Amino acid sequence: MNAYRLTADLCHLASKAILILTIHLHRSAEGISLLTQMLYALVFLTRYTDIFNPRASAYLTILKWTYILTSFYIIYVMLRVFKRSREEEKEWRVAAGVLAISFVLAPVCWGLTEVIWRGTDRRYWLTEIPWTFSIILESVAVLPQISLLRYTAIPTAITSYYLLTLGVYRALYIPNWIVRYNDPSDQLFEPWAIIFGVLQTILYIEFAWIYWRRQRVKIRDNGAILDGEDFISGGLV
Repeated sequence: MNAYRLTADLCHLASKAILILTIHLHRSAEGISLLTQMLYALVFLTRYTDIFNPRASAYLTILKWTYILTSFYIIYVMLRVFKRSREEEKEWRVAAGVLAISFVLAPVCWGLTEVIWRGTDRRYWLTEIPWTFSIILESVAVLPQISLLRYTAIPTAITSYYLLTLGVYRALYIPNWIVRYNDPSDQLFEPWAIIFGVLQTILYIEFAWIYWRRQRVKIRDNGAILDGEDFISGGLV
């Protein structure tokens, strides 16, 4: 395991811990998209279909279980414990769209990978197609969150530390794939992980930009007050 992968994994775990801690400290999940968190949970369920593999390392097994359990814990506290923002029809359409696109593209991308880069070995389609689906879905799972953050004036429990660790996690996975491909003992080439990793990094930059603009929202006794500048303008999405 290279340093990029290890640092990325630690940042990803830190982002989960920061989000959970922030929700509990604020006693609120306002401004956090339940749909995005549900999509992340689906990402981990479809990516780690080999979670019961006895030959897997203890590190990877613990990591996979941690991702899955923390994802479902976040969903639980948002649904049952603390108040949250209610997504509108727009966010539901976005979530349905990214699910549909990921579902359609997964077998197509897997097929191209097998034909172009790995020959015609189809023995592992039952695990590799869900893995490809998870890569595509994770790259766009943040879109409902961006939509919620962009078009509502609700103060959010999201913090800059959460954004930083999440962004670093995703960005570091790109050099990780490059290093693995150039390692003679590994030479794993995952073109879709790199392509959709770049897309996800771009969307996280957009996420951070929207969050930065939202810092003009001031919390007072009577609710959120915006300044004169429209924080919705600008951005990539």
